[in-house]
Amino acid sequence: MQANLKEVITGLQKEEAVKFLGPKLLEVFEWDNVLPVEKHSKFNALVWDKRIQRELDQQDEVIRYYRNRLWRIHSLLEKLEEAYRKNYEKKKVRKVFELMHQVTYLIFLRPYRATYIAKLIELSFFPMAKNEFLSLLTIDHSKERAEEVKSYIASIPAEVDFNTFCHFVRDLLLEDEKSDVFFSILSHTIVEAAVHRYDKYKLDQTK
Repeated sequence: MQANLKEVITGLQKEEAVKFLGPKLLEVFEWDNVLPVEKHSKFNALVWDKRIQRELDQQDEVIRYYRNRLWRIHSLLEKLEEAYRKNYEKKKVRKVFELMHQVTYLIFLRPYRATYIAKLIELSFFPMAKNEFLSLLTIDHSKERAEEVKSYIASIPAEVDFNTFCHFVRDLLLEDEKSDVFFSILSHTIVEAAVHRYDKYKLDQTK
């Protein structure tokens, strides 16, 4: 949001910006981090979105590692419970069962996400030129997809709106699979509607 604010008030003096957006501006943002800015890229917010998603992906790798360890622990506890049952050791069976319940809870625990990064992209999106759009991506240049990707790039319109952005990133997979951060973000269901709107627009154009 701070990056968006910079885009809106670039070049304004403090008094002008406060008059334009209201005194609440000074309560929400640290002024020195917002202005003075003479020039600011409207794509900074998108770059920040990618950075946040990379950090979330790294967290997810750690989560998967420990979840796999918990599954192994759960498997061992099942074997232990079975052994205690055969020996009719009810108290130990009950204790192991309680441990299994706790481990199961941890296995299916999911981190709380304050918001979806896809929604942040939608909020911070500005229509852009084709070359600007391509500059934000790490294009898949593999030999296997060379012709396919070349064809997709040729079909990108001169101006890219949010619906078009979603379509080419999520459905046509222009990014390299090792750097498909935008694809990872836009795979969320929150952009389904945008893709459908784009498909409807293309269908209307053909009619």
